[in-house]
Amino acid sequence: MDDVPGIAEAFTAGALIRAVNFHLTPATREAQYDREFALYARHFDPVTADDLEDVMTGGRWRKSKPGLILAFYNGYRSNFEVALPLLKKHGLVGWFFIVTGFVDASDQSAFAARHSITPDDAVQEGRMALTWDEVAILDRSHVVASHTRSHARSSLGAAELRNEAAGSQQDFIAALGHPVRAFAWNGGAAYGEHPEADRALDEAGFQFVMSNFRIQRLRDWSRPM
Repeated sequence: MDDVPGIAEAFTAGALIRAVNFHLTPATREAQYDREFALYARHFDPVTADDLEDVMTGGRWRKSKPGLILAFYNGYRSNFEVALPLLKKHGLVGWFFIVTGFVDASDQSAFAARHSITPDDAVQEGRMALTWDEVAILDRSHVVASHTRSHARSSLGAAELRNEAAGSQQDFIAALGHPVRAFAWNGGAAYGEHPEADRALDEAGFQFVMSNFRIQRLRDWSRPM
C-alpha cells in the first residue's frame, strides 16, 4: 500500500496487503499451482477491488486473515485454462492485468515477439492470449485490469502514453461495457515517477496503480474521470 513508513516495518506491523505475481501458468505446473493456492488459501484472504478501496480509504480490513492479491500479467490463455479453475477450487480472487492488444492481435506470436511478451511454447496452434469472451467471464468473479495496450513502459511520448492508457481503457469499455479500475505499466513504474504517464492515467480514469513496491489509489471510484 502507498504511504507506509517503510516496507519492512509495514510487513512487521501487518499493514501491507501482499501480492504474488504470475505470467504464464502452464499446464505442466498445474500440480504446483494447486499446492501453492491451497497454501495461500490457508494463510490469506482474497482481495477484491472494493476490499482494496476500504483499506486505502479508511484502513478497514474486514477479513480474518491478511489480504493477498494474486496478479496474472499479460492476459495468457493458460491463466484462464489452468489458473482460473484452481482459483475457484481454493476460493481465491485473481487480478488479471491484460494487454489488450495481445487479445486483439491476429498473429499473437508476432505480437509477443514485438512487445517483449514471453511466448507460450506449449501452444502449437492457435492463440496464446485470452479471448474477450474469456475476459468477460473473468470479470464476473475476479478483477480485470489493464497492463497497457502493447505491454508498454511509462517512458514513452505523451501521445503514445495516452494510447496505452486511455486506449486500453476504451478496449475494456467496448468489450465489457464498463471501465476497469486498476492499471500496471510494464516495468512496474509507480504514479509520480513520470509526469506524462501520470497525466495519461488520470485522463483514462484509473483508480489504482500497481507498481513494484506500492499500490496507489488515485481517486474515488464513485466519481471516475
